[in-house]
Formats: sequence, structure tokens, C-alpha cells
Amino acid sequence: MDPPQPRQKFSSHVEKTLQHRRTRADRLEVPTPLVPLNWPWTCVSRTELELPHARRPSFDLVGALPPRPRLAIVGSRAAHRRVLVTLGPIIAAAAERGWSLISGGALGIDGGAHRAALGQGVAQLAVLPCGRDRVYPPGHAPLFAAMVASGEAGLLFAHPPGTATVRAMFASRNAIVVGLADAVLVAQAGLRSGSTGTGRLALRQAVPLAAIAGSPGCGALIGLGARPLPSPPYEDDPQALASVADAVGGWLDVLQGGAEPDGGASASAWPDHLRWLEAAVREAGPQGLSIDTLPQAGAATLAVCEAELLGLICEAAAGRWVGLG
Repeated sequence: MDPPQPRQKFSSHVEKTLQHRRTRADRLEVPTPLVPLNWPWTCVSRTELELPHARRPSFDLVGALPPRPRLAIVGSRAAHRRVLVTLGPIIAAAAERGWSLISGGALGIDGGAHRAALGQGVAQLAVLPCGRDRVYPPGHAPLFAAMVASGEAGLLFAHPPGTATVRAMFASRNAIVVGLADAVLVAQAGLRSGSTGTGRLALRQAVPLAAIAGSPGCGALIGLGARPLPSPPYEDDPQALASVADAVGGWLDVLQGGAEPDGGASASAWPDHLRWLEAAVREAGPQGLSIDTLPQAGAATLAVCEAELLGLICEAAAGRWVGLG
């Protein structure tokens, strides 16, 4: 018999692969579709939500609104693991001070925050950019179901049933998140992203804003006046994670009338050999320091890199650096 030709070998391999997948699929149980319309719900007015400028007069709510004060945590869908692991300690620090959570239910940072709150039994709310006849994103349906079953969470639908989810709805959802929050924390953001836009909206509406250093969007928000928080560690260092949570706790304490905490990226944290850079950063102000304005560009670049690694500065815009203290 002639040996099979390469094309025949390839076809045989594909057929075996497809048969394996069909057999595996037959063994899987098909889950029952999630039908949010079956959940008990209430209609809440924009007056009850304290959203006087909302476009809609009322919204559908499954579950309950979390008590005030509420901390909104938002961020990128393509979240870095090192940022995700900080969410649990951050939410724990907020909960110790009586804060509940609000977020947008999205993939990435939002979902990580909701899971952390669910695991810790923290009251929370997800604002979804859809109607009550569906959930978005669909992949978070089990998470939303678990939140509802916990009895400590709510789902607020930004649109009426039958509304197809489109990109423009994310902005209106983000506006509701900011409107319901007493403070906003942006954990990670691209320079031109919905999370950065949410931070800018918080600044415009005078809602206290903090941003975790380490991503371009958060750097830009820090340059605009957001409270800087330490960058997450690249390794699972409990002490470094605790420092991020402590910084968040210190910020929330200040918002509740407490004294400004000591420590963090302060003047005393600058090494003596970088004092000249500290002075240059302070002189540059909110617009940020450009390396091009410094003498000896090579030495200045090394100094900026060292200061960033020490958590003393971050890049607020392309090529412009602001202090974190």
C-alpha cells in the first residue's frame, strides 16, 4: 500500500481532532441559561439614587444598594496580574473603614474587584451597561448570579430591557458609577480609555479620586490631580501589597476627616543624590518634568529611572514625570 500523502495525513488528523471534541462536548452538561428577568427586582428613581442629572427617570435594580460611603474601583479590561492581586487587600482596607464597593461589572479590574468583595462579604453594586433581560459581559453571568445569591450585592441596569449593548453605553454606565460613588479609585488604565475618562469625570464632578501608579492612564490622572498610590509589586510580596492597602486606607481616612498619614513617597524618601531631581520635579509642577529640559540627558535618564523604581515619580504623559509625594 502506498503511504498516505501529507494532505491525507492532515485531513485524518483534523477528523480525529473534531471527533475528540464532539465526544468531549457530549459529556459536558449544558448549563441552564441565566435569565435576569426571573430575578426579583425593584424600580428605583433617579431621586432615590441621588442622580439628579441622569437621563433616565428610573432604573431597574436587582438586590439592594450598598450603604454609603461607596468606593468605586475601576480599571482596564486587560488587567495585569500584579494589579489584580492588590484588589483584595485594597477592598479589605476599605471595608475596615465602613466603605462598600461599586464598579461596572466589566472584565479585568471591575470583575476582580467584584470577586474580591464577594469573597470577603463586602456589600457591593455592579452597574451594568444593559437592560434587565440580559447581562453584560455574558462571561460574568455566574459572577453576577453569585452576587445576587449572596444577599449582600445589587445589580443596577443602566438601560431598559430590550436595549442592545453598544460601545456608547459604557460612557453612560461610567457616569452612573461616578454619580453613585463617594470616592473613585482607578487601578489601571490606558492613556485613552474608558477608565481614564471615568477618572477625568470624577475630577470634573469634584468626586475624590486616587490612581495607582504604573499605567499611562493613571499617570495622566495623577498629573491632573488624582491622589497618587504606590505601584503594585511585580512579585507577591506581602509587605509591598500591605503598603498599597495602607496607602488606600490612609487616603480614605483623610476623606473621613482623619489626619494625613506619614510615610509614602515623601520628601524624606528621596536619596541625597537625587535631591536635585526632586527639586526639578517640584518646580515643573502638574504639567510634569521633561528630561529634555535637564542638563546631561544620559545622567538625567538614569536618575529618572531610579526615582521611578523607588516609587517617587511616575510618567503622567509621554516623556513627562510628576512626583508621587
